Amino acid sequence: MAAKMWSAVTMEGREIFTDEIASPTETSSLKCRHCGVAVSYVPPHARENRGKVYWVRGYFRLLPKCAHEESCVFNVCEEIEVLARRSLGVMQALAQGRYCFRLLAFSDMRDLTACRPEATITRLISAANANGLLFSHDPRLLLSAYLNTAKRVISLRALCGDDNVLKDRVKLVFNGMSVCWSDFYYEEERFLAAYRWIGQTAVSFPVALVGHVSTIKIIQRKDRSLYILKLKLPAATPYARDANVGELTQAEVWTSRPEWVKTLQKDDEVVVFGHWRHAVGPTYTYLQRRGDVAFRKILERRMSIWLYVKSQISRVCRRASETSRCAGSQNARP
Repeated sequence: MAAKMWSAVTMEGREIFTDEIASPTETSSLKCRHCGVAVSYVPPHARENRGKVYWVRGYFRLLPKCAHEESCVFNVCEEIEVLARRSLGVMQALAQGRYCFRLLAFSDMRDLTACRPEATITRLISAANANGLLFSHDPRLLLSAYLNTAKRVISLRALCGDDNVLKDRVKLVFNGMSVCWSDFYYEEERFLAAYRWIGQTAVSFPVALVGHVSTIKIIQRKDRSLYILKLKLPAATPYARDANVGELTQAEVWTSRPEWVKTLQKDDEVVVFGHWRHAVGPTYTYLQRRGDVAFRKILERRMSIWLYVKSQISRVCRRASETSRCAGSQNARP
């Protein structure tokens, strides 16, 4: 079922809203205002549900056998609805196309090994059911659903043009604490905001960072190899205490599993989800060179994350030409 639309455009390019339509003759040859696919008008009508009659306002919908373009905002809305129906207990339907998404993320390997169907998962279900009707109650599938749904919701956002598509439709809850979308999802230009948010929260809250791969290097620690993926540095912004000093954030992803990062290349756009932390050690400070006169020196804040499951990191596919490569990287065995 496609997302309902409250406006469309005529063949002449004029935008028309549902409450402006006076007769059916005004609704011929209409298009989606975002991607131009053909749509039709559904007039207001009555609908019965559980013995009660409801009045449904008029709306626009896709013509049969038509589909929105992949990047269209209404395609994303439809994907959210499909995602909610398949999310096996981690998304709860709210009013008017909004959903409550219950996050699960691991901050320690002990959390992962302790997550058994007969213990932690059952407790999660009981806590979730206390707040409303969920889509499923199968404890054997809930852990996988949490991880996969987190990945899908974040990937949906990466396909959107801005935050407005999801911020009013998805509510995020973790251990009883709810946050707005802007405190959960950070693109490169907001890495410093993520660094500050992580330092301010009394309880560690999982967040998602979206950035581009800069380097992947290997270091030896005792008897094993560790793989460090660094995201590209965002542009520096003025330091609050001195406008002549710049401030930026370096984000690092750590893992001991080479197969989780080996399919990624420099400049690939990735989304990383989980418990980010301030890196151990002092803030790097260095003088600016190469003709940059905006700041006399730069403060480089650092934050890092350890990957406990492969679904915490995935490549963002924004174009159809990238689909096959993304599918290959995400289907790689963990």
